[in-house]
Amino acid sequence: MYGAQRNTLAVALQSEVFESLARVLRANQFHAEYEATATNGLETISLLSFDAILAGYPLPDMPMQAFLDAVRRDESPCRSAGLILLVGRDALEETQRFVGRGANRVLTVDEFLARLPHVILRLLEVPPRVALRRKLQLAVALSPSSNHVTCLSENISTTGMLVRTDRTYPIGTQLGFELALPGDSSPVRGYAVVVRHTTTDWEPVEGFAVQFASFVGEDKERFETLLHRLLSAPDPAEAQVQLSPRE
Repeated sequence: MYGAQRNTLAVALQSEVFESLARVLRANQFHAEYEATATNGLETISLLSFDAILAGYPLPDMPMQAFLDAVRRDESPCRSAGLILLVGRDALEETQRFVGRGANRVLTVDEFLARLPHVILRLLEVPPRVALRRKLQLAVALSPSSNHVTCLSENISTTGMLVRTDRTYPIGTQLGFELALPGDSSPVRGYAVVVRHTTTDWEPVEGFAVQFASFVGEDKERFETLLHRLLSAPDPAEAQVQLSPRE
């Protein structure tokens, strides 16, 4: 149904939860493996590459951030894997801090089961984005006409960004953008495409996601260099972004 089989590793989930997940995963051509502890999970990850990792919270044998850092280290076979934290509803708010710091999404088990395989397939569409994105505060100006509305970006990556706003554009809309990042005096210019709208009943953000389609001149290389520097910094940085529908 979805082409070649994908490999998924579940870490530190209750056995009955894993069995429920595995049935749905396997029905959608995802091979599912299981490790009861983060230590065993990291040993497996050091030897094998997985397309997606599902980690329970809290981990029984190490802090979550230590696990995420180990998965995302430069030499890790799973550095670009999609990584979802499966948590209890009472832990949703406190675990959001891990998004952009190694985790791509935080969901309850029920939410994850209800949206499988859509959630994992969405992560696998653009692996560099889900692996590298870090939460940044971005001021975004959208201009459908001569008017502008100020918004915030939840995250940004080498391939796109998620925009927090109550304004929407149809999927497929092309937006011209100028992006000014800290550390560079010239804005990065190019075009982006609206690829999805957020679903507020299971995402904490109202808005839409854009995927970068093209860059002007050599701006793409400069943008990736600047973004890598920001992603490596200890603190989020602010940047100015201007978007306008492409004519």
